[in-house]
Formats: sequence, C-alpha cells, structure tokens
Amino acid sequence: MAEKSKERIADGRWLVAATVGLTLCVAGTEYERYTALWVFETRSVAELASIVVYFAAVLAVLVRRTLKSKSRLYRCKPLLVGLAVVQTAGLAGRCMQAAGVSLGEPFSVIVSVSMHCASILFVLYAEFFLDVGVRKAVSSFAFAIAGAGVLQILVLGFDWTVSIALLFLFVPISIGLLIWSDSRYGPGAREVEREDIAAEVRDSESFARDYPFWEYCTSIALLEVLLIALHSTVMVTQDSGGASFTIQVTSGIGTLVAGAIFYALLRYLQETEFLELLRILVLPLVLVALYISALFGASGVPLYLVPLAVAYSILLLFVWTVPRNYRKGNAPFVFTCIAYFSYRAGWALGIFGIMILPNRYGELLETGIILAAFSVLLVSSAIRLLKYRRNSARRLDEAREVAELQANTDIAFSEACARVAKRFQLTSREGEVLVLLARGRNARHIAESLVISDGTARTHIMHIYQKMEISSQQVLMDIVDDELRAVMGERDGATSFPISSDRR
Repeated sequence: MAEKSKERIADGRWLVAATVGLTLCVAGTEYERYTALWVFETRSVAELASIVVYFAAVLAVLVRRTLKSKSRLYRCKPLLVGLAVVQTAGLAGRCMQAAGVSLGEPFSVIVSVSMHCASILFVLYAEFFLDVGVRKAVSSFAFAIAGAGVLQILVLGFDWTVSIALLFLFVPISIGLLIWSDSRYGPGAREVEREDIAAEVRDSESFARDYPFWEYCTSIALLEVLLIALHSTVMVTQDSGGASFTIQVTSGIGTLVAGAIFYALLRYLQETEFLELLRILVLPLVLVALYISALFGASGVPLYLVPLAVAYSILLLFVWTVPRNYRKGNAPFVFTCIAYFSYRAGWALGIFGIMILPNRYGELLETGIILAAFSVLLVSSAIRLLKYRRNSARRLDEAREVAELQANTDIAFSEACARVAKRFQLTSREGEVLVLLARGRNARHIAESLVISDGTARTHIMHIYQKMEISSQQVLMDIVDDELRAVMGERDGATSFPISSDRR
C-alpha cells in the first residue's frame, strides 16, 4: 500500500515539474514584458525578416525530422542545450544594449534572433504535452500562464542586477525540468494518458472536420496584428521608470487573470466548448482594448493592458491546444509548428504594418491595416457562427433520428425476447436472463445486473439452454435475431433491420 502511494506521488511529480518548467519557458519567451528593466527601440525591417526566416527555417527542420523519424524532439538533449546557450547569449547582448553599448545593426539582429530560442522551447514543451491528456495539458498551461504573470510582478521587487540574473536562469532551468519530467514520466502514466488521448482523438474528429486548420491559423495571425496595434501604444510610454513599472504590473495581473479564467472554465466545460467560448471571447476583448486606447490614449494604458494580456494568452492557448484536434498522420506536432509560426508571423506583420510602414507613409495606413484585419476577422467569425449553428442543427436532427431508431429497435428487441421466452416456456426470471444473453452478456455481468450469485445465474443459463435445446450463446442470439426480423417485418414490412451495437 505504501509503495503504491509513493508511486502515485512520483507519477505526479513529473507533471508538477513540467508545469513549473513551462511557466519559466512562457516567461522566457516574452522578455519584453519586463518593460521596467529596459526600453526597446523600434525594430528594423531586417530584424523582422531575420526573425521570420529563423522561425520558418527552424520549424521546417523540426517538422521534417518529425515526419522522417517519428522521434520526440524534446528528448534531443543537444538541441535543448543549444537553445539554452544561444538564448543566454542573446539575453547577454540585450543587457549590453540596455547598458548603452552600441552593437551595430548586424549584431543587433543576431541578438534579437537569439532571444527567440525560448519560443522554440515552448514548441518542444507543446510536443511533450501532446503525450498527455488534453485536460491535464490545458490545466498545466493555465497554471503556467498565471505563474508567468506572477513572475512579471515579483521580479520588480529585486534590484535591477538581481532581476536580470533571474531572467538568465529561466530558460536553463526550464530545459532541466523538461528533461527531468520526461525521465520521470513512467510507462504506467503514459499508458493511462494514451487512453485519454485515444478518447480525445475520437471526440476531435468532428471538430477537425468543421473547423479548417488554415482558418484558425489565419485568425491567430490577424488577431496578433490587432494586439500589436495596441502594444505599440504601450511601447511609446516606456521609460524604464514609473510608466514601465505600471505597464509591467498591469500586464502581469492580466496574465494572472487569464490563467485563472482558463482553469475555472476548464472545470465546467468540455474541451470543444472551452475553446469555442474563448474563440468567441477574444474579439470582444480586443475591441474593448481598442476602444479604451482610443478614448483615453496613453493615460488608459493600465485599463486596456488587462484585456490585452488576456487576449494574448488566449492566442497562445490556441497554439497550445487546437493542433491536438488535427492528428492527421498521427503527427499533431506538425500542426503545432504551423500554428506557432502563424502566431509569430502575425507578430512580425503587425510590427511591420503598424510600427514601421506608418512612419514612412502616414498614420492613415495604420488605421487602414487595423480596420482591414478587424473586418476580415469579423466577417469570418460571422460565417463561422452561421456554419456552427447549421452544423449543430444537422447533428441534432441526426441524433434525434438515431435515438428514435434505437428506441424502436429496443422495443422490438424486447418483444422478440418475450416471444422467444413464451415459445420455449421460460419463467419470468429466465426471461430476464434471456434478454441479457441475447445482448451478448456473460454470467458475471448477468449476476451483477440481476443482483444474484454467479452460481444462480449459471443455473438459469443452463435451464434456458435445456429448454431451447441449444448448446451455445451464439445460437440463442441467432434465434432472437430471427424473431426480431419477424417483429420488424410485421411493423414496417422491412426485410432487414439495424441490430443495436449493444448486442454484440
């Protein structure tokens, strides 16, 4: 007993460690949230292009290796160590820039690209959690998002040098926890999770059919453009002082709120309902944030940063969760890579269209881009809502037809069993046993259903076989099937009938 208890505790430790590691990973992917530590200049076209090409190249290599070898990339320790080294070097370069050291444009581009290695680590964490049931995966994500928000706030309580030192530890510790979690994720726990994933795959078939993957990727990219439009207002007010402090605290609170909302909703909703609710919620959140930013300008930054942080978290949750519903070829990791690239491509497109082009061609272009992105999202959401209602009505009609057919079949089946029992002069108790035998049940199940002993159930079965002059359950089922055909034929003249799946 004690050993089993220790085993359960050990089985739970891998999930706790992975959740903590994911928390540090999420914090590491968004160092720019720590606005009180440094001020960033507007990015250049070369920098954006380099980051997009970097993501496209790395994710393409990961996808190619996954499809070719079917191996789990999160187990490749050289890859993980390489990400940690490059990320740390990029963060060191950023610190030099914050200290006033001019690195020149080529090195600045290299620094920016290097700091995105934690994003690749996030994708690898997503691959790890693809081997975990969806509810545990989303719960861990909710805790990780909330934890990242808490870290944003807590880091402000330290001296600048201490805070920077802590940031350096995020990704290395996150990688160490990923390796440790994988080593502790034993065969027993994996087998349990496989059963949950198998059920999840069956449930997600209709989801993948109704919601094209490209549509979700496009929505993620366009929503990111709108979020960058809001973020651009924040970046103008950064001063590494009081304003940045307020931004960081408010953003951390918003992220913490998002994690709490995710976890609360997941407890009361099914996975598809959960995602659909968040998908519907994200546009109103962006609209509220846009309205507040337009109404109050820079003075309203703390007000709209909370819905902005929640919307960011929802997008990241889509990247984390939606690819699980597209397991074509048993390679959902491929869809994870594509979804995350859409997320980052939207980020780059937003910075280019909202923060770079308007400086050259006027602010009207920024307004046009925002209106175009919002219009496309609004129209696509309306079309999606209409399709969803149409599909829901169709499924409801199909379910009603199946239920009616099942009810009619069950009634006819009961009548067929009654006729067989009467023909062979079975007792009332033997008639009850006959129904269960005709449904393919064994003696133990019959005993549990009728609340009798196994011996009594076997005695009833023996008497039934003797009276019907048969020697096997299959022959009994065939006799009931013939009688059921006769009953159905009398009812509607059918020559065949659907046999309830419960009978076999």
